[in-house]
Amino acid sequence: MESQWLFNLLLVLQFVMLLVLVTWAFRMSKRIKQLKVQQMEAGVDHKKQVQVLASGSIGMGRRLVAIEKKLNLAVEKQSEILSKEGSVSYNRAMELLEMGATIDDLVSKCGLIRAEAELISLLKKESRKNSDYH
Repeated sequence: MESQWLFNLLLVLQFVMLLVLVTWAFRMSKRIKQLKVQQMEAGVDHKKQVQVLASGSIGMGRRLVAIEKKLNLAVEKQSEILSKEGSVSYNRAMELLEMGATIDDLVSKCGLIRAEAELISLLKKESRKNSDYH
């Protein structure tokens, strides 16, 4: 009798354990499905973000190319203007420096800004030093 009772108790315990395991497995399965859905949603969100960033980068790249073209044109025009107008005033400034003109003379007579006149004066002095050594 006692062994029958012990056997029934073990049987009930096994059944309870089986129910606990089935319940736990069911919950884990449900949690795994939730995580998969969340992962898929996150993947879709990341894909959308990448697409937005990519289209933004493309737009920015196009703008940069347009700005670079404008900048190159501006630099070319500036170089043309300086070569046409600047060389005459720079040549005139060099001639005046050879005749003993001051920086203020260069500013007033050649239309240079003070920094340009000082730079030309320094360059002229350096070229004199170099020619004196050779």
